Parts: sequence; C-alpha cells; structure tokens
Amino acid sequence: MNNRLKALPLVVAMAAAFAAPVARADGIDFHGYFRVQAGGTSEGGNLQCFQGNFPVRSKYRLGNECDNYAEPSIALNFGDSNGVWGRWKLTTAIQNQGKQDAESTTGGGMNFLMRENYYAGGGFFGRGAFENASIWVGQRFYNRHDVHMTDYYYWSSGGPGAGIEEISAGPMKLAFAYFQNGGNANAAADTVVKRLQLRFYDISVNPGGKLEGEYVHLFDSSANPAASKGTGDALFLEHTQDGILGGWNKFSLIWGNNKGGNGFEWLPVFPGTGKSDSSALRLTEQLYVDFKGTGWTGTATAAYGKVDDKTSPGALTWTSFGVRPQYNFTEQVSVALEAGTDQGKDTTGAVAKTYKLSKITVAPQLTLTRGVWARPVLRAFATYASWNDDQQAAGVANGVFGAKKSGMTFGVQAEAWW
Repeated sequence: MNNRLKALPLVVAMAAAFAAPVARADGIDFHGYFRVQAGGTSEGGNLQCFQGNFPVRSKYRLGNECDNYAEPSIALNFGDSNGVWGRWKLTTAIQNQGKQDAESTTGGGMNFLMRENYYAGGGFFGRGAFENASIWVGQRFYNRHDVHMTDYYYWSSGGPGAGIEEISAGPMKLAFAYFQNGGNANAAADTVVKRLQLRFYDISVNPGGKLEGEYVHLFDSSANPAASKGTGDALFLEHTQDGILGGWNKFSLIWGNNKGGNGFEWLPVFPGTGKSDSSALRLTEQLYVDFKGTGWTGTATAAYGKVDDKTSPGALTWTSFGVRPQYNFTEQVSVALEAGTDQGKDTTGAVAKTYKLSKITVAPQLTLTRGVWARPVLRAFATYASWNDDQQAAGVANGVFGAKKSGMTFGVQAEAWW
C-alpha cells in the first residue's frame, strides 16, 4: 500500500504531461540549392576556375565554378488555434571537388557545413506595432544581399544570435538583432566579436522604389584583460527600383570605419583589422532586364570597393564590370553569354601591384521555362580568360597554364534552386 502511495505523484505527473496541449506541426517546407559540373581545360586535366588575386573579391561564375555544392534546407512549422506560430529551420551544405566517385571528410576533399539552425515564433503580442513581429534565436542567414552572376554577397549578416523583426514603425519596418562570431566555450582567453544591429526596411521613397538599410556596431569581448579590444561601425543602404526595362535595378552603398568596420564583403560577420582612423567604402550596382516578347533577358553588374587601412600606407581597391545576356530560342532552349572583368590594386606594400583578369563564357542551355532566372538548368560551357603580368606572378587557375597569360576551360553543369 505504501509503495502505491509513493508512486501516485509520479503517475499523476505523467498523466498531466500527456494531457497537456502539444504544439501542432503544420508541415515541412523543403528548399535548397545545388550545382554540379564536370570538364577540363585547354591544357588538359580537370576543371580550373579563374579568380583574380586579392583585393579582387568575386568571380564571374558562369562556366567558372569548380566545386560541387548542395545546400538543402528544411523548415518545420508549428501552429495554434489562437494564431501563435513557430518555425524551426535547418540548413546544411555539402561541398566536394568532383575528383572521384567517393570523397570523404577525412582529407578526401569534402566538407560538411552547418549553415542554419534556429527557431522563430510570432503572434505573441496582439494588435499594434508588434502584431506581425517575430522573435528568433539560433544560427541563421540574416539580411543577405548578393549579385548572382558573380556569387558576391556584398552584404550578409548571419551567424549565431537572437533578435526581433517585422516591427511596424509608421512608413517603415524595424528589426533588432544581436550576433557573435568566434570564441571557444572552454577557453577563457578567447576574443569574441559581438554585433548590435538595427535594420530599417520596406520604405517607399518613390513610385516603384524602396529603400532599406542596416546599421551595425561591432565590438570585441574577452575575459582576458590583456586582450586587444577594438570597435567599429558599418552602414548598409540599398535602393531597389522596379519597372526598369521589364525588370529591376539595385544600387547599394556600404561604409565602415575603425577596426571592426574596415573591410570587404566578409563584413560584418568577420571584423576588419584596421585602426581607429581606417575606413572602407563599397558600391554595388546590378540590373535585371526582361524584354517581353523578344526572347532576350539578362543581368549586369558593376562594383567598386576601397579599403584605406592606416596600419600601412596606401589602399586596397577593387573594380568590376560584367554582363550576362541570354536569348531563348524556345521556352526550353537558350544560350547565355557572360563577359566580365576585374581589377584589383594593392598599394600597401613597397611595390604597388595591379591584378587584372577578364573572362568570357558561352553556354547553351536547357531549362523548363524561359528567362535568365529559369532553374533547374542543364548547360554546356566554354570559358576563355586572360590576365596581366602581376596576376600571372600571383598565380591563376592553380598554375595549370604555366607562363601563359590566357587559357580555356570547358564542361557541363547542372544548377537549381527551389
């Protein structure tokens, strides 16, 4: 009898647990991206990719990608009858070099990456400014902006953190976030870079035009009193204009200063390394056009970046220009041409260096529908590139082309996002 009485509280607790309301899963979303390719060069061997030397920060990607890459993403949605909702998202990435039938993570040329693992929820606040607001915690992509034809993420602020977004504030929406990068939970002397971020977005500034931006304050944090601790600031502004030649135009400006805010596209996730009087400026322009009824679509881009780091005299400067027109013969058959040129100048050393690289690609394609954004796509490609003396001395395409200052690569590729 006594044993039964002792067990009663446990039985009651278990019964209460099973009787409690359980979150209802409302389904799973599956999204992702992949690309795979195979080919060779005019000199023989495997595919080679043409990339300008630092401070060149991207490459024109059509017919110029050498790694197989897959980024599957799943999201589990939760809901309740009172309008409260939740969403857990997991994104991973698999990257390999396409050299053999099996590539391992133990020195075999394959990487397995964790990209996102976070939970967001909303519907907690009722009516008012926070009616549509959501709170999130975890590791995630955040406010990412890229030029697809160069695979250049000119503003990308992700990582582990927490925040709130979709706050209504009159003519705009607001979001606040905290992120951190680096450090080891078991090491007292680690320095962690922390970031406080304010987004302002969905601001109508002219017919068909919207403005968005983000301000970031970066600061080092360490339990080691002798650790070097710096700060920095970065500001991102972008104007998007719809209705331009059947498509849209985006222009962005990024400014940063001090140790944390001084650098190229790795900011703000990875801090700069300059001093308090250092600065950085980047401008990015991209255009998408769709000439209805003609079969022609395309994209174009231009970029400029300058980092003035007072730790040494001189500066790092990068300029880039490129176009990708595409013509559809039918809904499924098209040909794309991509031409781009990059120039990087480094005047921080004893001898100034100028790195120049230009490439052009022709790619016949098969898709399910028309247009430059049509995916999935099957394509063949032939890419020709040329470079100058400084770029030759710095190395290009893994040295496959020896002392030459031009070369070709060719192959086939499949690419998709969903």
